[in-house]
Formats: sequence, C-alpha cells, structure tokens
Amino acid sequence: MQPQGPWFAIVILPFVALTIPAALVFTGPLESNGWVGRLIVFWVAAAVIVGWVGRVGRPPRASPSDIGLWLLIGALTTSVAASGLRILTESESTGVTRAALVMFPLAIVALGISAGADRRRTDALLAAILVGATVSALVGVMQFVRPFDLATVIRLPGMTARQLGGMGSRGGFFRVKGAAGHPIEFGVICGALVPLGMHFVRFGRTHSRRVLATMATACLLLGIPMGVSRSGILVVAVALSVYAVVLSVRQRISLLILGAGAALVMRAAIPGLLGTVTSFFENASTDNSVSGRTQDYAQIDAFFRETPILGRGLGTFRPEDYFFLDNQYLLALVEGGIVLVVATILFFLFAAAACRGASVRAARAIDASRAQAVMAALLAIGVSGAFFDLFSFAQVTVLAFILVGIAGALWRQGVDDGLPIPSAVDRIRGLRVPVSAGRRAADGRTPAGLAVGDALSRRSVHD
Repeated sequence: MQPQGPWFAIVILPFVALTIPAALVFTGPLESNGWVGRLIVFWVAAAVIVGWVGRVGRPPRASPSDIGLWLLIGALTTSVAASGLRILTESESTGVTRAALVMFPLAIVALGISAGADRRRTDALLAAILVGATVSALVGVMQFVRPFDLATVIRLPGMTARQLGGMGSRGGFFRVKGAAGHPIEFGVICGALVPLGMHFVRFGRTHSRRVLATMATACLLLGIPMGVSRSGILVVAVALSVYAVVLSVRQRISLLILGAGAALVMRAAIPGLLGTVTSFFENASTDNSVSGRTQDYAQIDAFFRETPILGRGLGTFRPEDYFFLDNQYLLALVEGGIVLVVATILFFLFAAAACRGASVRAARAIDASRAQAVMAALLAIGVSGAFFDLFSFAQVTVLAFILVGIAGALWRQGVDDGLPIPSAVDRIRGLRVPVSAGRRAADGRTPAGLAVGDALSRRSVHD
C-alpha cells in the first residue's frame, strides 16, 4: 500500500536531510534554500496547508507537542514583527527572510506529522531517521581514515557546493563531520539517536533487522568520539540517561558493561582518541572554546537590554555583522527576547511531555520504548542548544522538528489505544486501573480491570 498524500515525501525527508550535505545546493538565486532537504520541506509544508484548507470535520485534539509548536510559531511571528521596529541592514533583512523560510515551514511539517502519522508511518519515519544517521556516521568513519568533504564528492547535475569547511585537526586528530555541516552537529545527531538504535535492537520485527540495528547503533557510537567534540559525549550521556528509564536494572548494568568494553576496544584500536576527548572535560577551565562561550554572556547583555521582551528580530544577529554566538538560547534571547527563548524551551519540553504521556500509557514494551527513545533524542538535542547555535544548522534542525511531530503522533496513539494514565496515588499504591471498553491488553484479552503492576509486566510482549 502506497503512502497517501505527502507521506512518501515525509518518509524520505529525514533520510535525504541526513545524507545530503546542506552545503550542496542548486545553483541560482535560492542559495541555502536550494538544499534538497529544504525543498522537500517546502513541498510538504504546502501539502499540509492544502490538507488543512480542504479538511472536512472536526480537527484532531491538540497534543502537548502541538501546543509547543503553536507557541513557537507565535513567538517566531512576534520576533519577525520586532525586526520591523528598527532599520535593518541588508544582511539583517536577508537574515530575517532566511530564518523565516527555515522555521515556519518546518513547524507546519511537524504539525502535519503529528496529526496524520499512525504507528506504521511513525515506525517508517523513525527507521528512515536511523538509516540516514547511520549513513552519515559511516561517512564520518571514512573521513577519519582519509579526510574528505562529502559535499565535494557528490556530483549532481545543477548543484554546487558552498560554505564548505568545519573539519580540521584538534588534539592531533582529524575532526570528522560525516554528511553534517560541522563536527558538533555530527556529534549531536549521532549521540541523540543512539537510543533510537537501541529501540530497534530490542524490538526489530526480524532477527536480521535487529542485527542491522545493532550495526547502526555501533556506527553512531563510533562516530561520536571521531568528531573530537565534548558536545557529542554530553548529548549521548543525556540521551542514554533518559532512555534507561524503560530498561530493567539488569539491562542497565549490561549496558554499562558493554559501554566499558567498547571503550576499551576503542582505546586499543585508536590509541589516544578517547584520552584526547576526555582531556577536553578535564581542562575545560582553560579551553579557549569554553572561555569564548562564557565571554558571550557579557557581550550580549547590552543587546538584551535594548529589547528584552521581543528582541532585535528573527535572524538579524548575523555573525558577519556581530560575532558567532555558540548558544541557541542566548541567540533566541537576543533575536526574540524573553518571548522566543521561553517558547523555544517549551517547544522541547512540551514535546518531551507528549512522549512521556505516550510512554506511561503504553500497554506494550515496544510502545513504551519507542516513545522513550524519541523523548531521549528530543531532550538531548534540546540540551545541545546550550553548546552551539542549534537552529543555524540545517540537518539537526530538520531532525528536531520531525521528532517533535512524531512526539505528537505518539501521544495521539497512546490516547487512542493505550492504557489510561493512573493517578500518582494509584501508581504508589498499585491499585487497579480500569481499561476502557474495546481496548486490548498486551496478551490480546480485554479485561474489565487491569492492575498497574500487571500492565507494566505485560509490556514485555512485542508487536
């Protein structure tokens, strides 16, 4: 059965976005908007809007993820409006248009995914994300062996490579970036998606799929230190900590043992790499990249005091006019004021809440694992915004919005066919929680009542 409407484009979007470098664009006036991933986003956003206009009947109930998206859309709108309150330079005016063309279509795509993705489509999207990230990780491994930039290797008719760079030597090792735009973006993507790989390792429908998922997860883990960046290590630590909620104590211990074993193998295979990465944490107080980030706090104070509520305008804080700001939340504070930075934080938190709601409602282990893996990736990406200007990088921005849309879809799936969320008192006392008529438990029966403990134990059953 073929996907209906724009679903084929939606499913291939994450694979295309994560494997085709954003530096590779069609020649002409589109410039950065000529990236294939962004052109697909424009098409899907237009299809979603047409679907809204032609929709008959009551719209689906808004998920927490949808609320976060609408709050972000509102904050972005006020930030664009704020840019009209002062005279802009040509560079600032271009920046407003560029940022608007990135953020608004992606928000619409995320709302479309949230409203229309069933479980089959959700799994297809998650699989496409994992495959795309794995391809990028494999490219990173090849770059570590022999340095090259993927954007210069791919030769497609009518396309050109622009704004190359980002790779270089650090600590005596070449920093890889895979298909991403920078080693930090590469490390964040690899680290955030490790729980997604673990989900497919645990719940792949066939043995061969579980083996492939194991290999994909290993590639992601291998790519993280090859970026020679603290961000990837911190992101994978956050992601695994969140995903560990759905693992048993034995599984957590096994994960720690496997991690220690993998570190020993890495240390033997590539001497000095792990030591170099860990030294960045030990010597953080004297690291120029860390001191540069902390110096940003004092520099932006004057900009913030000028327009603390609405900011200077979306996309107006251009590096060529001012300086690089390696912190998405500080950048949002300058460009959109308190309104935008709060909306950006809620954008991630509301999506995480949607995933948590889906995980708590799940009657099966596979559903809980899926929701927790998406939640882990979202929170990890959200945390990474404190380390670099997150939404200035094309691939991780597309990934974040797709995951937010998936979070809304998972929440709706949990509401439709999951267990009711027990109250805090019920969870503490282990009281029996009723299951609505027609809602099947994991063993296929439809009991009149189901104990909280029984519901959790039945999560061990697969699809």
